[in-house]
Amino acid sequence: MDLEGFESIRRLLGELKLLTRSQNTELTYLKGIKAFLKYCGATNPDMLIEEMKNDTNTANEKFKGFVIDLASKSLAPKSVAAWAAGVRKFLSANGIPVSNVPIKVYTLHEDMLPTKEDLKKVLETASSKARVCLLILLSSGLRIGELYNLTIKDVNLDEDPAIIRVKAVSAKERKGRITFMSQQAKEALKAYLANRNLEELTPDSPLISADNGKPMSYQNLQYILNNAFKKVGKKVGKRYTLHAHTLRKWFKTQMISAGIPGPIVDRLMGHSRYLAEEYELYTESQLREWYLKGVTSLTI
Repeated sequence: MDLEGFESIRRLLGELKLLTRSQNTELTYLKGIKAFLKYCGATNPDMLIEEMKNDTNTANEKFKGFVIDLASKSLAPKSVAAWAAGVRKFLSANGIPVSNVPIKVYTLHEDMLPTKEDLKKVLETASSKARVCLLILLSSGLRIGELYNLTIKDVNLDEDPAIIRVKAVSAKERKGRITFMSQQAKEALKAYLANRNLEELTPDSPLISADNGKPMSYQNLQYILNNAFKKVGKKVGKRYTLHAHTLRKWFKTQMISAGIPGPIVDRLMGHSRYLAEEYELYTESQLREWYLKGVTSLTI
């Protein structure tokens, strides 16, 4: 079901953009709303909203029943919490406030920090496109969504190290920043771009595209990355201990271990820190200097 064609869903998505929620959050919320519609036996979210506006008690009861129903299934507690939050935000965006249902979120698994040997195995078995993406992610601290939104003009391969400019609209906190990539990633990206002969590259072309040269979907990028880890990763329950997001944790750990100050690493990664924007103002030159001191630890 394509929910984005409904007015009530568009209200939600508009509000999420104002709140600087990521594309991944939007997708998660939409999954929760689809599950809520199924629970309510509804196919039209606009009609369901109109019905609930006439009876807020029923809205509260349905929401509470939905959360309890989710909790009774074999879903991860974080998924239950995220889906419930999505439905609550959906109702609120359409003028239907509902009471919060407390959900205890606990960890069912722990991510495993990959070793360089683990990453070497992943890179050796990954497709050429996945390899480029992985090398950029592990040496830059980018989020997957930030990599997905990069265009060719956002990367300067003539600099040493190559500069990545994350646009504010693409960043999780809607704050633009710069980070860098290793020489290893830079060489892989140059080779990847040189082989994209099915299209005429322009500054606005996506940095990573589908095989036919057209923009790929965010889900497709996730699939490519997850598939690379599945070939060598260990599955615990429903999740793999190694996945693309662990590369951000690996980046931070490697840089801190190399002696790079935490505030510098956080700035490169786009982590929000209390009063950081007001009191920690680093120049591009300073960030480059610190990055070069730690880049050896990011090379596989």
